[in-house]
Amino acid sequence: MRKRSTVLLLAGLLTLSGCGKIEKASESTVTVDKKGIVTEILIEDFSSEEYQEDELKKSIEELVSTYNKQAGEEEITLKKMQVKDGNASVLMQYSTDDTYRAFNQVDFFAGTVAQARKEGYAFVGAFTDAKGQDVSQGTIPAECQDQSVIIIREPLAVLVPGKILYVSKNMKILGEDCARLAADSGDTYENAQVTTEAYGYVIYSAE
Repeated sequence: MRKRSTVLLLAGLLTLSGCGKIEKASESTVTVDKKGIVTEILIEDFSSEEYQEDELKKSIEELVSTYNKQAGEEEITLKKMQVKDGNASVLMQYSTDDTYRAFNQVDFFAGTVAQARKEGYAFVGAFTDAKGQDVSQGTIPAECQDQSVIIIREPLAVLVPGKILYVSKNMKILGEDCARLAADSGDTYENAQVTTEAYGYVIYSAE
């Protein structure tokens, strides 16, 4: 399961109109700051839902509260939740990438390329640079061990705190600091919560 309980309802695939600050994103987007804190905004069409905004908020708050109690500290924070013009948006903050993985039950990594390799991420497949040009074989990961990387298996946009250097070919670059991992071919709304077959890699220089 990609998202737990009612949080899953907000993880639809929409069209991104631009990046910038995550609070202004127009589709589900994830980012990581210099301290390793993960922030995610989930956005979904709410116009046809039969339940109310307060019911949705209560459900999410209960999920977060239960997780934090089990963890023994506040590792997840619901920063903002609103329904406006038929769209629901939820802004969540996670203390670490480990917390994100545990709560959402999906693979996710944020750190350096060297750290990712130690964790077993293989960096297989083709990569392109920030201009969309193919990268020579052997460049990744050999020449960027100290650079930062975000690795996902969800069809999300990734906003980096810096400038993108390289992405795996299954990521579409949307700007100097933003790229998107597309859903696998044939995915529909009903099975969009399933993780993608291949990992999406975004290697960047941190500010």
